[in-house]
Amino acid sequence: MSARPTRAVSVGLLTCALVLTGCSKGPAADQTTPSDAGAASSVTSATTSATPTTSGSGTTGDTTATSEGDEVRSRSGAFTVVPPEGWTGANDKANGVANIDLVLLSSKKVGSFASNLVVLTSAGDQSVLEDELSKGRDQMTAGGRTVSAAPNRSVAGTPAIGFTTTFERDGIKVLARSYGIQRNGKVYLLTLSSSQAEAEHALAELDEVLSTWAWT
Repeated sequence: MSARPTRAVSVGLLTCALVLTGCSKGPAADQTTPSDAGAASSVTSATTSATPTTSGSGTTGDTTATSEGDEVRSRSGAFTVVPPEGWTGANDKANGVANIDLVLLSSKKVGSFASNLVVLTSAGDQSVLEDELSKGRDQMTAGGRTVSAAPNRSVAGTPAIGFTTTFERDGIKVLARSYGIQRNGKVYLLTLSSSQAEAEHALAELDEVLSTWAWT
C-alpha cells in the first residue's frame, strides 16, 4: 500500500527531471514549480546541464555516447532503442532521480532547450498505470499547465496511453508528451520534452525512437 503514493508522483517527477535535463541554463535543482513540489526532494541531485558527454561508446548501463545507429539498452535491461541522429544516451544527466531507466538527449538546442526523452520504470499493474497517469494529469493541471490528450499508440506491440502538456519554465516554453506502458508487472513512464518551437520535429523524433523500441 505504501508504494503506490511514491509511484503516483512519478509523472510530476518526470516532467521536473526532463526540464532540468533539457535547459542549457537550468534552475537550481530546488527551484520547482508548484506541481513539482511533491517531487522536489528527489530532484535535488539531478543535473541542470544539457551538454552531453561524448567519451567512450557502448550500449549498456550509464553509457552517455553512441554512434549513429547504435542501440541503447535501458538500465533495467528490459528494452533497447536506437536514438535518432544527433541524440545520445545520457543517463548521467539525471543521477539521483529515482527509477530512471533511460535518458536520451539531443545535441541540438532550440530556444535554449535540448529535446530529451526520459523513461521511468517501477513495479505495477494496469490499475497502477491508469491511476498514475490520472494523478499526473491532475497534478499538471493544478500546477497551471495546459493538458491535452495524446494519441494512443503501440510500442513494440504493447499499448501506450498518455497526454501532452505545455508550460513555461524560466522563460522557456516547453512541450512534454508522456506515455505509460504496462508490461510483465512493470510500469514504464516515458516523456519526450522539447521547446514548443521544436515540438513538431521533436515529436517526429519520438516516433522514430519508439519505432525502434524492442523488448529484451
